[in-house]
Amino acid sequence: MINDLKILDESPEYTLGHVDENIILVNKGEKKAICIGDMYGNPYCGLIVNKVCIIGGDHLLIWDNHQITKLDMISNIVQMRIKNDDMIEFLIDPWSKEASVWQLNLKNKIPYKISYFENLKNMPYTEEYTW
Repeated sequence: MINDLKILDESPEYTLGHVDENIILVNKGEKKAICIGDMYGNPYCGLIVNKVCIIGGDHLLIWDNHQITKLDMISNIVQMRIKNDDMIEFLIDPWSKEASVWQLNLKNKIPYKISYFENLKNMPYTEEYTW
């Protein structure tokens, strides 16, 4: 495996991580690693959902069957969670004026804002928070 890999997510078959700004997908069975993209600044979060990799940070990157979709109209993605097999939610930096929760349909790859996120407005920065 790659020594400096910072893990974003794992499944039984894959490990998704990054080495600095390079996003790496490791096939555990074949013990092969491929670079599936890069990002300005390190990625903050990532998910593996049904062999689709979604990475968040400066932009949203989707890797699906060797096809890469870059959605750069959305930025500062700090956390993600799985809603169901076809949908994820992600959080835009909760201390910024753009703080919001979005959904991404994995079939059509169209993100949309579902709510503003004002829970941490005027609160001191912390690494631990619930959204």
